[in-house]
Amino acid sequence: MHKSATHTAAGADSARPEAIEDPSNLWLVHAMSWRLLPLALRLDIHPNTVSFTGMGFGLLAGFCYWHWQSPLFVVAGFLLMVGWHVMDGLDGKLARASGKASPLGRVIDGMCDYLAFIFVLAPIALSFADWQPVLALAVVSGLFHAVQSAWYEAERDAWKRRLTGNFVTPIRPPGPAIAAAYDWVEARFNAAHRRMDAALAAHPGLLPRYLDATAPLVRRLSILSANNRTVAIALACLAGDPRLYWYWEIAALTVIALVMGRRLRAREAALASSSGTVLGQDTCSQGTLPKD
Repeated sequence: MHKSATHTAAGADSARPEAIEDPSNLWLVHAMSWRLLPLALRLDIHPNTVSFTGMGFGLLAGFCYWHWQSPLFVVAGFLLMVGWHVMDGLDGKLARASGKASPLGRVIDGMCDYLAFIFVLAPIALSFADWQPVLALAVVSGLFHAVQSAWYEAERDAWKRRLTGNFVTPIRPPGPAIAAAYDWVEARFNAAHRRMDAALAAHPGLLPRYLDATAPLVRRLSILSANNRTVAIALACLAGDPRLYWYWEIAALTVIALVMGRRLRAREAALASSSGTVLGQDTCSQGTLPKD
């Protein structure tokens, strides 16, 4: 593995390797959550409390975005959303550091994330005089958001798991109904993961090349992250038409995700082909890797 990839893959937080992390998380969000972690541990705050606090920031941000016509309210809403991102980074760190991580906590974290966006976007939609079609647009956009985010997290989780040498695509044990529903969407994207896992299991020596070759592609998927959606909401409001955000989410992010996903699968297929492993129907005839 190249020195740079080796270094960045072993960041301070093993759950969030630097090699694939969103730069805004590295430079701002998680830097702030790391600073808050000792205080949260000292006060024995439960991780779920942090998740709900973040959701509260989202609720306050929604009040500000109700007045999206005012740039000052948009800036205030944006900063409150940054506060939610910090809480969203802190709850996972706190759960791992305190030994309080649980399947239910993971679901609460995910649900609070989606609710934070609903609390922000619903008031924006309802602020329009003809709010019915705008709300319908927001609902459709939310469905695209859910699928895009599930795919993004599935790709990141697969890369992080392989980084540890685990080449078994996980099957989560049965849990509460809400947890099963939450996991179902993400599990739909695991077919391609199983093919790559089989290739790595057959040729473990391929792992360093896999990590170096795919890390840049996985990192670029962060355009689908919640951080960048938060920025896009603020920019659309400052541009004078919040509907631009929903158009961006439905059309542009979907196309971007499809293109990036195809490139990632092609890169994996080329790696497997170079080791003599057939990877489903995506195997390249050449052993060389596709260019970025």
